[in-house]
Amino acid sequence: MAKILMLGIIIAIIYFFILPRFQRPKNSDKKIQNFVECKKCGTFIDIKESVIKNGDYICKECINKE
Repeated sequence: MAKILMLGIIIAIIYFFILPRFQRPKNSDKKIQNFVECKKCGTFIDIKESVIKNGDYICKECINKE
């Protein structure tokens, strides 16, 4: 009986303390980026790098051409 109890304790220690260290963290590597289409040239750019002009997203390169 003592051997079965010790085996159960060892398995519980491995399951709760050792195995979680080897698992990857959930959703920490995934960064969602929002892309929008430039109204003038049609390329897709990050929303942070775009400019809104007259309600349309325009890339900075097209703004510099004007």
